[in-house]
Amino acid sequence: MPQNMSDFARSVLDLLPSDKEKEIQVFPHARVDGDCVGTAAALVTALRKMGYRAKVILECEIPGRLSFMDVPEEILTIVSEENEEEIRERQGLAFAVDCSEGKRMGAAEALFDRAGKKAVVDHHVSSSPEAELAYVDGTKASCAELMYMLLQKWEEVSGDTLIDKRVANYLMVGIQSDSGKFAYENTKADTFRIAADLMERGANVTDNAYHLFDETCEGKVRLHGMAFANMELHAEGKIAITKITGRMMEETGAPEGAADGIVNVLRDIDTVLAAFVIRENEGGELRVNLRTKEGFDAAEFAQIMGGGGHHRAAGFSEKNMDIDAFADKVIREAIAYLERT
Repeated sequence: MPQNMSDFARSVLDLLPSDKEKEIQVFPHARVDGDCVGTAAALVTALRKMGYRAKVILECEIPGRLSFMDVPEEILTIVSEENEEEIRERQGLAFAVDCSEGKRMGAAEALFDRAGKKAVVDHHVSSSPEAELAYVDGTKASCAELMYMLLQKWEEVSGDTLIDKRVANYLMVGIQSDSGKFAYENTKADTFRIAADLMERGANVTDNAYHLFDETCEGKVRLHGMAFANMELHAEGKIAITKITGRMMEETGAPEGAADGIVNVLRDIDTVLAAFVIRENEGGELRVNLRTKEGFDAAEFAQIMGGGGHHRAAGFSEKNMDIDAFADKVIREAIAYLERT
């Protein structure tokens, strides 16, 4: 693994396909968020400026809550059983962003796993890169910061402007999303320095913040109300947990992604060290969002449960299990973890 971004940037340039008919395919994780979409869109846009064919490979369309990013459909490919082989034939390089393993990419997993050449840029401390070339820095608040550093190195080499107004805003969305409006403890001085440069290049912090954190709808408000009403506290108030069922989504008419933000409110309760939101998804999957304070390592706990993430924000999942039984299991494991630490 390269020790610095300069080495990584040069190594990636050497790995780019010499056959310009081949496609550089950029893979964000499933259940996309502002960071992975912003990072992926920025990379693809820059690569196209450099004369390469490049696409973002997704398992489904970008959700409506991120439509304000105005990512052009022409740089996106939605993978399906019908087009998977065609996409593979075009593949010259598989580039994972904000994740490092195919198992986090949903329906695009096989496309990444079977790629002949792979590269990874990620900022998750639990990352286990499945690529010949990877750059992982768990100290960064967002993957977008790492992509900014990569594109800046390429600008120095080429003399071209790759981070234009559009790319700058993609990256800013990523930073704002994963730093929680520059409020999470993963925010460092370098985060602000990068954000300042992106603002000078045209990024719109105010509009991004509104769409990411403030814009809402009736269904989302009603869903949050139900989730807060069903909250449980355990271990003398140190553990908070609530469940979001498919029925709750239907009853409230809440859109996809409406559960975002609930876990942060639970974490902010004064006594709470670890907050869990269990979301029931289609296909029998139970997805857990975890947010913590000092005294409870989210990444370490998530790895115990088969997931991963950051020290204060992580996630994991379970399949083919009753949501109430799974919630009981999570509570037991969380209490046991507190007792060990």
